[in-house]
Amino acid sequence: MQRQWRRLRGGSRAVRMLGMLAMVAGVAGGSVGTLPAAPSPGVDFSGVVEGVKEFLKGGVANGLGAFSVFPIDLAKTRIQDQRIVAGSEVMYKNIFDTIAKVASKEGIPALYSGVTPVLIGAAPEGAMQIGTNNVVRSKLAEMRGTTIDKLPLSHDMFAGACGGLAQVVVSTPMDRVKILQQVMGKESGNAMQIVQQVGLSGLYQGAKACVLRDVFFAALYFPIYYRVKSALQEVGSKKGQKRQENLLDALVAGLAAGVPAASLTCPFDVIKTRMQSCGVGTKGCDVMVASIRSTAAELWAEGQARAFFKGLTGRVGRVAPQLAICLVVVEALNIAFPPKGK
Repeated sequence: MQRQWRRLRGGSRAVRMLGMLAMVAGVAGGSVGTLPAAPSPGVDFSGVVEGVKEFLKGGVANGLGAFSVFPIDLAKTRIQDQRIVAGSEVMYKNIFDTIAKVASKEGIPALYSGVTPVLIGAAPEGAMQIGTNNVVRSKLAEMRGTTIDKLPLSHDMFAGACGGLAQVVVSTPMDRVKILQQVMGKESGNAMQIVQQVGLSGLYQGAKACVLRDVFFAALYFPIYYRVKSALQEVGSKKGQKRQENLLDALVAGLAAGVPAASLTCPFDVIKTRMQSCGVGTKGCDVMVASIRSTAAELWAEGQARAFFKGLTGRVGRVAPQLAICLVVVEALNIAFPPKGK
């Protein structure tokens, strides 16, 4: 474990990773220009500065979005993780019942158990997902000799899937720590204690299920978002020219895209939650982790198809408004601090 941490603390690797994330965010914001034909006598850091600025925008937006609906996320996790035995009373009945019980028995702060890793991972997760999606869309449009708003549905779905796949690098360990804290409460310890107990490989427990959830979600979400926002701009357009987009467009489009994307990928989210919620004790992870197939079989035995949609209300009630808030904050930050060249 100590060797793993020593490798992770390598300064050069950390700097390279931050640089990569900044570049992705910069490209997504359209702030990284073409390379000069000849070397400049001075060093131009404008592209890096713009990239870092876009990276921070994504972090602030993602963090605010996640924090605003976090109690709903905690309730969703508790509902998905509870094992239902025939004839026994169900502890958590719905989102509101879960929030009320956690608040009364464990206190209001318990509703935010696991929020720390989410806030820490907000910026890199947003940069990887949104940045990769935007870069792939731009490349596909360039290959077709068209603009990104003219890309066919299949291309937008592919770009979204690429963004979801890139996101898994950050979302898997972030969700792993978050879920353990949400399920176990104070018994889990703080985020760093969990990392030390489960180890680096333990942080990526349930990664395959996370890939299924994030790839399919992003492949559905982004194409719907772009098309709804474009349709809203058509409303009120004059003489064939689209009016300028506004924050309300982003909010409505985000909600419209989030509901179906979150609903259809709920089974993957339930499986992922079960796989990532194994207990952490003094000897580390002390519960055998099942595969996707065995976890799915366990869920089917509990309640057949209905079991795969446990916490659906909470998932939709969290994901849709969270992403809508995130995109609205991004739009607002772009207005206040416009990317270079825009």
